[in-house]
Amino acid sequence: MSDIDYLAFRRLDLNLLVAFDALLSEGGVSRAAARLCIGQPAMSHALSRLRELFKDDILYREGGAMQPTARALALAPRIRQLLGEVQAVALADAEFDPATVQGNFRLALNDPLEALLLPGLVARLRAKAPGLSLSVRPIPASRQLEHLDQGNIRLAVGHFPSVRDVHEAQLLYRSGFCCVYNPALLAMPSPIRLADLMRYPHIHTSYTGDEPGLIDQVLHKAGLKRHVVAQAASPLAIPFVVKQSPLLAVVPDLVARLFAAHADLAIKTLAVDGLDLPISRVMHRRDRSDPLTRFVAEQVESAALALFASAA
Repeated sequence: MSDIDYLAFRRLDLNLLVAFDALLSEGGVSRAAARLCIGQPAMSHALSRLRELFKDDILYREGGAMQPTARALALAPRIRQLLGEVQAVALADAEFDPATVQGNFRLALNDPLEALLLPGLVARLRAKAPGLSLSVRPIPASRQLEHLDQGNIRLAVGHFPSVRDVHEAQLLYRSGFCCVYNPALLAMPSPIRLADLMRYPHIHTSYTGDEPGLIDQVLHKAGLKRHVVAQAASPLAIPFVVKQSPLLAVVPDLVARLFAAHADLAIKTLAVDGLDLPISRVMHRRDRSDPLTRFVAEQVESAALALFASAA
């Protein structure tokens, strides 16, 4: 773009090109003014400025009609093309049609959120944007924002204890926690309190992939420490483990929803102040005005709303 004369552009009012197109299309000042919904004096002033800009009459009177000059006729198709390109750039968002989108969209979800959100999200995208394919990238939760910053993904959904100014985060859900165990192998009181968690060993998986987990932080503040005897890479393994071993698992209630088919397990709410897990959708600032990213983000939010409303 080194050949662009920026100083010359500062003296150029692009609205004059709109006036030029209207004048040539309508063949006169009065009709052009009506086309642009401005007064005739304003259009006459625009014509004077155009004559000065192009050093040409643009329109001249012959008999009872206005006729375009040869230079105006030569400029007309180029200016019409230019205005079309400017309009396409400026109004790209307004003209975005998901039904015509083709391509691939990359985002990050961890295992439980993928199992929970992906069915509703895919259904919405297939209905509204059938030409769009979706790729969930296998990125550890602790590195999702890093990949978002690098442009490897365009959305991340999960628990992010901290985000930077370049991130736009939208809260989707605030998850409580549940205790999961096999009542045939161990007994828990009702309601379950923090101190009750000390009675049995635990299987643990951290939602964020980091250690210690949120429950451990809450226990530490209360002067307690649980005995973790097994750590699972994925929370989806937990119900199969606790069926066979007298272990406790403390998991977010949204994860516990995936265990509903295991009717032989007890899933009890753990009501503890300050023990909740915010789940957010995050995009990078560079994609904030991208219509496709906005569209998919809206579908994620819609799928999350439907999912979590059913849990209420």
